[in-house]
Amino acid sequence: MTAAPEPSSGHRQEVHVSSRAKASGRSRASARRTRPGSSASRSKAAKPAAAAPRRSSAAKAAAVRRQAAGKAVSRRAAAGASAAGNAAGSGAGRQLPALYGSLSVVISARNEEQTLLKLLDQVTRLKPLEIIVVLNGCSDRSFQRTRLCPQATIVHIPESAGHDVGRSLGAKLSRGDILLFLDGDMVIPARQMSLFAEAVDGGVDVALNDLDHLLPPFALSDAVTRCKMYLNAVLGRSDLGVSSMTAVPHALSRKALERIGYRELMVPPKAHALSVMRQLRVEKAGTVNVIKHNRLRQSNTGAGNAMEQLIAGDHAEALAQVLGEQQASGRLSESHLQEQRRQMAAWRNAL
Repeated sequence: MTAAPEPSSGHRQEVHVSSRAKASGRSRASARRTRPGSSASRSKAAKPAAAAPRRSSAAKAAAVRRQAAGKAVSRRAAAGASAAGNAAGSGAGRQLPALYGSLSVVISARNEEQTLLKLLDQVTRLKPLEIIVVLNGCSDRSFQRTRLCPQATIVHIPESAGHDVGRSLGAKLSRGDILLFLDGDMVIPARQMSLFAEAVDGGVDVALNDLDHLLPPFALSDAVTRCKMYLNAVLGRSDLGVSSMTAVPHALSRKALERIGYRELMVPPKAHALSVMRQLRVEKAGTVNVIKHNRLRQSNTGAGNAMEQLIAGDHAEALAQVLGEQQASGRLSESHLQEQRRQMAAWRNAL
């Protein structure tokens, strides 16, 4: 591995590496009370009776003016709420909470020239210690675009090694107390990304993306979703649902990285299982709809696609790790397996 510093900036680093591709088999009704006129008042003298319609007309005019004013206020309030919602979604104009620990952001990308700069703009708002961009076999202008970010350390892999290998390599190079993992194909507002870093800063070891409420019921779920649910059930963490280190964003503490090992990040479900079995604090930290924004490629579309097969194989490897450790510890028994099946069925039927 060689490092070639960018002449125009003292902050940017570029690392060029070679790697083989990884092998693998989400009215108010205005109750206007009308006072019915009494027959007694109508029977009074003509002067009071003549004045009554004039008062009624004036009252109606006043009511119309009040109604128009109320609509104008409602329109201004709605506009203000919309602007506030947009600002909250983008994180614009809002000061992000300061972190006690230092933050390393690892971005894995392949041919993402359209989104990388926008994503990096949001990432810099987090004020990270470092931004490590791992470019996997890019044939577009992703490299040139990333060079426009002075803070980015660029790791260039000429041949695609896969996102998971990129995250593992980025983690090995990182120095921060908190590691935030992203993919370069989607622009996530800084405020949403910060939720995962804040969770780790507050004591969580593995902060996961909560996608449960974005997915269909179990009967309509795809194979990848069911693999995630089953692994969490076997781990005794059905509360995590489909949350997994397979999905971004997610964040790790330095302690979690040291206990899991950066090599294990190349198989995210296995790293996920190890984090639970090593008694690390694993929690959902926020929801980012990556399902909507995930870039569709030939490798991840259609039943039985290459990505689905890869992820299913990764979960099989993770399950082998879990069952092996449970058997070695004497915790794997027929009654234990039956209880796991019962819990899985109960959770599934409740969906």
